[in-house]
Amino acid sequence: MALHYRTAAVLRAAESGRTVFGTAVPYGQVAEISEFGATYRERFAPGAFARSIRERGQKVKLFVGHESRRLPIGKATELRETPDGLYAAFRVAETREGDDALTLVRDGAVDAFSVSFRPVRDRRDGDVIERVEAALIEVSLVGLPAYPGAVVAGVRSAHPTLSVDAARRRLDLIIKSW
Repeated sequence: MALHYRTAAVLRAAESGRTVFGTAVPYGQVAEISEFGATYRERFAPGAFARSIRERGQKVKLFVGHESRRLPIGKATELRETPDGLYAAFRVAETREGDDALTLVRDGAVDAFSVSFRPVRDRRDGDVIERVEAALIEVSLVGLPAYPGAVVAGVRSAHPTLSVDAARRRLDLIIKSW
């Protein structure tokens, strides 16, 4: 079975650090896909990558432009399902290729994630193919997104002082205690 690739835009990437993070695949958003000589509409269902995360989690590698014949520039430090999509964070290696990729992301020249996946289970919804389950193969930094409306944050240090989820929980507790 052929591998499929999908991209999502990087919206902000001005912070320091070596961890590239954001929503690699938005859920529920329809994109027009042209590949293998065909054009069709596609979207990913919530939970489409749950099995991949469970089985491969931090083994997923980060490449540049799906150049899988070259060495990866990083590996996943976090992959998780959110209501909005597949959230991903990748530690970028301290190599020339990793440094170049981070510079391009920070400068806004490379502003998208793209995923390589193998379809496992699909369903039709009118003229849209909905990816119900997909095996995540790799994630790449690219310049042109298939899903331009995806929310991807940028670059941070590997170990932020407080995760977004932890910050939300703390804020909820503060609000409830008032």
